[in-house]
Amino acid sequence: MSRLASRIIRYGGAALLVLTTAACGGSGPTTPADADGPSRERPVAIKVGDIEGAPASFLAFGIQQGFFTEQGLDVALVRQQGGAAIVPGLVSGDLAIGGSNAVSMLLARSRGIPVRIIAPGTSVGADPARDFSAVVVAANSPIRTVSDLAGRTVAVNTLTNVSEVVLKASLEKAGADPNSITFLELGFPEMLPAVTQGRVAAALVIEPFVTIAVGQGVRVLFRPYVEAKPNLAVGTYAASEAYIRANPAVVRAFQRAAARTAAHITAHPEEYRAALPGIANVRPDLAPKVNIPVWGTGVDVESLEFFADRMARYGLVETKPDVAAAHLQPG
Repeated sequence: MSRLASRIIRYGGAALLVLTTAACGGSGPTTPADADGPSRERPVAIKVGDIEGAPASFLAFGIQQGFFTEQGLDVALVRQQGGAAIVPGLVSGDLAIGGSNAVSMLLARSRGIPVRIIAPGTSVGADPARDFSAVVVAANSPIRTVSDLAGRTVAVNTLTNVSEVVLKASLEKAGADPNSITFLELGFPEMLPAVTQGRVAAALVIEPFVTIAVGQGVRVLFRPYVEAKPNLAVGTYAASEAYIRANPAVVRAFQRAAARTAAHITAHPEEYRAALPGIANVRPDLAPKVNIPVWGTGVDVESLEFFADRMARYGLVETKPDVAAAHLQPG
């Protein structure tokens, strides 16, 4: 049984209790619905979970710049190891909104957990050199190509998530058996020692951990997000369906603030890099070298379909997830 499946089973009863209570007009999610929406004069406090690294740094930058305050949101950022860990927080009401990879969200829905994507998260472009992810190996590793990973152990931040899908897609593209990799769950900060000490053959890391690792002498083998699919939308922001129904104005305010943050980073990437030492513990000399993700303005359905197809192909789910039902439609 996958770790995400275990988490879902563990929290399934709590999820049903939360959702049933909300449907019956009980306490449920605590943020009040307001026809006029949150504002600077009447801010709404929300807890938002996001993945350590580039995703959480995006939110931290937006908070620092005041973009969420402009929309009347007092955001408490809760950093997590991976997207799968955020799903239980959404359904229990501990988190109002959570950043998660697309695979974890689609998998949760396939298990009957009523969460829905409300906004886009991290994406990549088409240039591998600018991908914010990387599979890294020790400098003296004999592994030279993607197909050399067959039969090896690779560290990922959480099991049964986007890392597994993109690695298997890359192996399949290289003509190797996509099911020949063994995955070991480690936090991003733990991956570099595991690689250099030979406890794993490779690790899939994201920025700023990629730049930190390269600065300590490891070698980039390939860039898995772009390799799997150019312009791949990896991340999402989601909420429980109960929270969306109860707090539509808060959801819209979050969407506007996230879009404002994305637009500002796109127009002023040097400001984002300059902030990284304070919001992501990146050394000032390394910050200018960090690859910045692409943040879009809308949910990328084509990328969701890509993940849904491969989740079924690689056995993460028995039936392809319903992409149309997984995200909040515009309007």
